[in-house]
Order: sequence, then C-alpha cells, then structure tokens
Amino acid sequence: MKKIFLLSLIFLTHLVYAQKDSTSFTDSFIITGKVKQEKIINLDDLLKYPAVELSDINVSCSPKLENRVKSIKGVLLKSILDSVSFQYEKSRMLNQYYFLFVASDGYKIVFSFNEINNTEVGKNLYVVTEIEGKSIKEMENRIMILTTKDIKGGSRNMKWLKKILVCMAE
Repeated sequence: MKKIFLLSLIFLTHLVYAQKDSTSFTDSFIITGKVKQEKIINLDDLLKYPAVELSDINVSCSPKLENRVKSIKGVLLKSILDSVSFQYEKSRMLNQYYFLFVASDGYKIVFSFNEINNTEVGKNLYVVTEIEGKSIKEMENRIMILTTKDIKGGSRNMKWLKKILVCMAE
C-alpha cells in the first residue's frame, strides 16, 4: 500500500511540475502602457519581420551560466517597437520613457527608450525566432529576448516574454 501511495505521489508531483513548465510558454506578447493603441505580437507576426542571423551567442538567462549557441536568428526588437505609437506631447518626453519587460513566470527587466534607440545595446537586442534550425514555434523558451552587448552576458536575457509595458519616469 505504501508503494502505491508513493508512486501516486511521484506521479502527481510530476504532473504539477509538467503543467507549471508548460504554462510558462508564451505564444504572444502585448505592448501596452503609454501607447496610443495596444499591440499584440504573436509567433506568426514575429516570423514576418526581417530576421538577423547571429552566431556563437550566449542564450543563458543567468549571468553566472553560459550556454553558447552556434546558430541563431532574431528580429531586432527596435523594429517591433517602431510599429507602435507612443503617447507623448513633445518628442523630448521620450527621454523619460522606459520599457518594463515581463515574463510569464514573473521575471522582469528594464530598458530605457534611449538605450534601445540610441546605443549599441538597442542595435543588438533581439526577439529570437530560431535556434540551431529550430523554429520559435518548436522552442520551449519562447518568446525569448536576447541582448548581445551587455557586459555581463545573460543578465538581461529573458524567456517567456508576455508583456512590454511602456512607462514614463515621474
């Protein structure tokens, strides 16, 4: 009887953790906040943007670990954000804007408007569409954000993006 109970407990624990992992997957993300109109970007939308081929990139989401991938494709995040109209009265107000990226597991990262539009970081910030020939639709870590120019690699990489909140510093 104890064996049956133990096996049942192991099986139920496996189901709970399997469900937890599968609920982290994201098939779309929303751009909301200080925008004129919210925009939802799904996997098919991402595949319509021009992809950039990268090689030998760290895809780890931790600055303590390294996971280098030989072949990767991604969409420049700036090109996605360029398709959104922000709410502002004067363009200099954009200097106060920042983007809060939120993952389905609650993880958050921040980039400023100027960082994305006026620095090397912004020129190297991607939404991953393919890793070593595997499409975004097949990946477990979808939707993934990668930055290739941070000093500590992996510190602002994110998997399971679900929302980009456009905010204004006050």
